[in-house]
Amino acid sequence: MATETLDWKDLLTFLSPTGQQQIVDFVAEAKATRGSNWLPEIQREFPMFSWIVELVCTRTADEAFADLQDAFPNYPLWLARGQLTALHGRLKHEIEKPRG
Repeated sequence: MATETLDWKDLLTFLSPTGQQQIVDFVAEAKATRGSNWLPEIQREFPMFSWIVELVCTRTADEAFADLQDAFPNYPLWLARGQLTALHGRLKHEIEKPRG
């Protein structure tokens, strides 16, 4: 995982409907403005986001959840499993959606 940290407050913001939409919008904007090289550029600039994209693209929602629990063992992530699963699906859809 990236060297950045994510505190509980950040995680809650990240999981809120508004936070989830901001992440999806971030991907859509990056794809639109950076072209086909959007992902490598984002990975260099935002290591934590890169790790999240890797979880979404290379793992099922259940596998990604397990990895998150391993990365943040002191957080009660089971309380937010539904939100994490929803975010996984929305983000995967946006990442894999053809640019257009």
